Amino acid sequence: MTAPSITPSVPAPIRRDRLTWAAYLALAQFTFFLNIQGNIIPFLKDEFDLSYRVVTLHPAAVAAGLIVCGLFGERLTRRYGRLWSVMLGLAGMALGAIAIIAAPHPMVSILGCFLMGAVGCLVLIVVPTLLADWHGANRSVAIGEANGISYVASLTAAMAVGLFVAIGFGWRAALLLGVVLAGLLLLFLRGVPMPAAKVPVATDTGNRGGRLPAAYWLYWLTIIAFVGVEQSVLVWATEFLVRVKEVPVASAAIAAGAFSLGMLVGRLSSAFVLTRIAAARALYLSAIVTVPAFFLFWSAPNLPVAVVGLFAVGLGCALQYPLTLTKAIVTAGPFGELATARASLASGLSILVIPWAIGALADRVGLLTAISVLPVLTVAAVAFLFVGERLVRQ
Repeated sequence: MTAPSITPSVPAPIRRDRLTWAAYLALAQFTFFLNIQGNIIPFLKDEFDLSYRVVTLHPAAVAAGLIVCGLFGERLTRRYGRLWSVMLGLAGMALGAIAIIAAPHPMVSILGCFLMGAVGCLVLIVVPTLLADWHGANRSVAIGEANGISYVASLTAAMAVGLFVAIGFGWRAALLLGVVLAGLLLLFLRGVPMPAAKVPVATDTGNRGGRLPAAYWLYWLTIIAFVGVEQSVLVWATEFLVRVKEVPVASAAIAAGAFSLGMLVGRLSSAFVLTRIAAARALYLSAIVTVPAFFLFWSAPNLPVAVVGLFAVGLGCALQYPLTLTKAIVTAGPFGELATARASLASGLSILVIPWAIGALADRVGLLTAISVLPVLTVAAVAFLFVGERLVRQ
C-alpha cells in the first residue's frame, strides 16, 4: 500500500480516506483523554480533600509522561510499527482512565494520568508523521485538520464532564465514555492498514537512530515557545479576568472560552488558509495577529473587548503548533517519528514549566505583569522560526 502521489508544486485536493479518518480519530481520542484530566481536577480535589499542591500533580504527571515518551517512544514505534503503537497508545490511555475512575487514593489517579501521557503519547508520535507521509504536499492541511478535530474532542471532553455531572451520573461517566470510544476505535483500526515508516539509511557506523539537523532544533524551540503561550492562556485567562479585570468568576469562565473558540475556528480553517498561502507565511501572520490581540485582551477596559481579544489570540495561536510540527517533520527527513517524539518532549516540557513559571512570577510581581511575558515568547518563537527557515534554505 503506497501513499498517493501528489505533485509538490500544485497540491491536489486532500483525500480524506479511511486511513486519514483513522489518524484523525486517534489523535482526537488522545486529546479527549489528555484534556479531560483538567476538567476532573476539581472533583478529585474535593473527593480526596487534596491541597492545590497535590492536585496539580495530576496535570504534572501527564506532562511527565509526555516527556518520558518523548525520550523513548520512538524506539518502540520503530521496533513494533505504527499500527501496534497507535493501538497500544489507545489501550494505555483507556487503562489510565480506568485507574482514575477506580482510584481509592490520589496516588492511583496520579499514576493513571502519568499512564495517559506516557503510553498515549505513542499516538502523538505516530499520527503526524503518518499524515505527512500519506498526504505529501497536503501534509500541512492534514495535520492542521487533525488538530482541529482534536480541539473539538477537547471541548467535547469538557462538555461531557459538565453534562454527566448535571444529570447525576457523575464525572466518572465522562471518563467511561472515553474508554468506550477508545474501544470502538480499536475495533475500527483493526481493518485499517498503515504504511510502514520510512527506513533510514544506515550510517557508516551502522546506526539507524539518526541525528536531527540543526534546523529541526530551531523548530523544536519554536514549538516550546508557541505551546507555552497557548497553555499559559488556557491556564491563566480566567484567573486574569477575575483578579485583574474584576469579572465575576462564572462570567470569567465563560468569557475565557473565547480563546478555545478562536482556536477551534482557526484549526478547522486550515485547509482554506493553507491552499492560499505557504505555511511559513501563515506562521508569521499568526504572530502578527497574536501579539496585538494579546495586548487588546491585556489592556481591555471592559469584558466585551477582552472577549474579542481572547478570540483573536486563539485565532492567531490556532495553527502555530501544527504548522511548526509539520516543518519539523519535513526537516527531519526519514527520521520523522524521532522528530515527533522529540516534539512531544518539547510539548511536555512547555506544559510542565511555562504556565508554572508564569504563576511563580505572578506571586512576585502580580498577574498583570507576569502574563505580559507571553508576547515575548511569541516574538522568540518567530525568531527561532526565522533562523530555522534560513538554515533549511542554505
